Amino acid sequence: MLSDREFITMSIDLNLFFLRIMKEHSLFLQLGFTPKDSASGEEAAAFKTGFENLLIQATNLANGNVSRAAVDSQQITTPYTLEAERLTYFYTGVPINTSLTQQEAMLNPYDRPISAEMVQAVEMLDRRAYQLTAALAKFKEELLTNVRSCKMFTMNYPLLIEHILREAHFFMDMLVALVHRNDITTQEGLIDQEVFWNRIMAEHSKFIAGLLDPSEEALIDAARNFGKQFDALTTQATQATRQTMDIANVTAQSLEETKKLRDFKAAGASGILECKIESIIIPLLADHVLREANHYLCVLGVCGNR
Repeated sequence: MLSDREFITMSIDLNLFFLRIMKEHSLFLQLGFTPKDSASGEEAAAFKTGFENLLIQATNLANGNVSRAAVDSQQITTPYTLEAERLTYFYTGVPINTSLTQQEAMLNPYDRPISAEMVQAVEMLDRRAYQLTAALAKFKEELLTNVRSCKMFTMNYPLLIEHILREAHFFMDMLVALVHRNDITTQEGLIDQEVFWNRIMAEHSKFIAGLLDPSEEALIDAARNFGKQFDALTTQATQATRQTMDIANVTAQSLEETKKLRDFKAAGASGILECKIESIIIPLLADHVLREANHYLCVLGVCGNR
C-alpha cells in the first residue's frame, strides 16, 4: 500500500512522462492522415489539445512533487525537446505549446508538504488521464482496424499504430495500479516493465531504420542491429518471467543495450535538428523516442547517469 507521498510522486512522474507521450502520439496520427480523412485528423488534433490541457495540470501540480529521478533522467524533456517542437511547428504548421516545455524544464523535485487536497487533486488527474487515454486507445484501435482491412490509408505504419496503442494500454494499467495504491516498482512489476520496454525499444529501432533515407546505409544497419538485439532481449526477459532464466543477467544486458540505443537516438536527434541526417523522421519523433529510452533507463535503475 503506497503512502500519500509515494502515491503523489509516482503519479506525477508517470503523468509528466506519459501525458506528453500521448499528446505527441495524437500529433503523429494527425500528421499521418490524407485530406480525404481530414475529419480523423481533426479528431486526433482534439486529443492532442486534451492531453496538453492535462499536461498543464500535471505540470502545475509537479513543482515540489516530482521526483529527483524523473527530473535528472531527462524523460520529461531533453535538451532537444524545445528545438524539436519549434522545428516540427515550422515544418507542419501545427501549433505546439513550447512554453509548457520551458516550464517543465524548470521543475524542482519534491519539497511540498502533503495535504488531503493535493492527494485528491492527483487522484483526479490520474482518473482524467485514464479516461482520455482510454478514448485515444479506442480511436487507435479503430484506426488500426481500418488500416489493416484497407479501408483507410495513413502515412503511419500499421505496426506503429499498434505500438502506440500498446503504450496507451500500458499507461492505463499503471494508472489503475496507482489509484488502487499499488506499488508499480515491485520486482515482479519491474520484470513486466522490462519485457514491455524491450519490445518498445526493438520497434523503435525498426521504425528508425524504415524512416531513414535509403542513402543513410550505416545508420540503417545500426538501427536494424538494435532491433535484433532488443528482439532477443524481449524473448529472454519473457522467459525470465517464467523463471526459466536469471533475470539479473537479462536486466544487465538490457541496461547496456539501452544505454547504447539511448546514445544512438541522442545522436540521431541532434543530427536531425542540425539537418545532418536525411530522413522522413519528424524532429519531435526523434526526441520522443529518446525520452522513452531515458524513461526505460530510469526503470532499470539508472536515472541521469549519462
